[in-house]
Amino acid sequence: MLTYIRLFRRRSFTFMTTADAVSVLGDQIGWVALLWFAMVTTQHAGYMGLLGLAFGFPGVLLGAIVGSVLDRAYHKKVLVTANVLLGIVFMAIPLLYKVHALPMLVLFVLVLVAGCLTPFTSVGWMVVIPNLVTEDELGPANSIVETIWNGASLLGPLLGGLLIERFGATVAVFVDGVSFWVAALCVFVVREPQPHLETYQSEEPSQRSWFVHDTWDGIKTLYGLKAVWWIKLGAVGFNLAYGQLEVSLTLFTHNELARSAVILGSFWTMYFVSSLIGSLLSGLTSKGNRSGVTMAIMAVGWGMSFVPMLWVHSLRITYISVTLAGFLFGGYPPLARTVVQKLVPNKFMGRILGIRGSIIALGMPVGSYLGGAFGQWFPSSSVIGATGFVVAILGLLLLSRRSFRTI
Repeated sequence: MLTYIRLFRRRSFTFMTTADAVSVLGDQIGWVALLWFAMVTTQHAGYMGLLGLAFGFPGVLLGAIVGSVLDRAYHKKVLVTANVLLGIVFMAIPLLYKVHALPMLVLFVLVLVAGCLTPFTSVGWMVVIPNLVTEDELGPANSIVETIWNGASLLGPLLGGLLIERFGATVAVFVDGVSFWVAALCVFVVREPQPHLETYQSEEPSQRSWFVHDTWDGIKTLYGLKAVWWIKLGAVGFNLAYGQLEVSLTLFTHNELARSAVILGSFWTMYFVSSLIGSLLSGLTSKGNRSGVTMAIMAVGWGMSFVPMLWVHSLRITYISVTLAGFLFGGYPPLARTVVQKLVPNKFMGRILGIRGSIIALGMPVGSYLGGAFGQWFPSSSVIGATGFVVAILGLLLLSRRSFRTI
């Protein structure tokens, strides 16, 4: 408890966490709105999958570049710039729609641009946290961050659904754009040390300018971290599952339950309420030596929570499934993040997390695309249930690996 209080007394940690919480709140509102907007304007599940692919796929290609930039530049400048530009992109979507200048191709291009900018914020946060806290505080810090993220996330879908119902999807997307500017302002006032820059200042000029050299060093270091590879494998699978859930749950709510965006928002709110509790409890396990066992059990639990949707399709069962899944899996991200941050050398943090992020980032857009593609041929409830079964198998696979169990 004293550790938590001490962390909140740190001005930079508090502002950086607030920036991310605001951004996550806006993201949840904006993404629910974008998916709903695409669904009602195109009436085509495939377009929803393509939208998710356009947003997530750039992260697969840009991870090494993002990591190199973060290792060589001031994190604060990178985060502020990325958030300001993201705000412009998302505010442009409703403005263009209002003047009837937003065909689907333009929307895809804007989402693609946002996908190119997002890795600078997502990877940047993981890189900056170790510079704001001590190693002993990493576990509690990540637990606090995840709790605040889930707190913002539980409000986002519900607010998104209410905004869509009252003002329309375009207004909700505009709110997302504003949230990025608020986040940029919070980051702007952060005072962050940059000890990693001293390494580059002592290198030869030819090495400092050689991007391939940086990337190769990162790959070699990452290759030697076997535990990080297993965490990465799990993350790819879970991102695939979560990506399809975003699309499939939207289709399920609209097509099978015949419910409004408010109900969709309430599903995600229940998911993040339970995730909030799960992430709070993760702080109690972050100091143990068996984080791998805990994470594997969480993965199995997440998957099994959705398996009943293969046979039972009702509002009540859906609420139970998303609530159990959120609670059982809520602590996984902070535990995984803490392990990775402790294992990765600080001077390679940006490059390794960037390369790792490129591989992991493939899961979300591909999952979204598959959710839309399978949604054209199978009931979305069956897609969700089958995906849950596959995730449970993946969790058992991780549990069977000694190198993962002993993390």
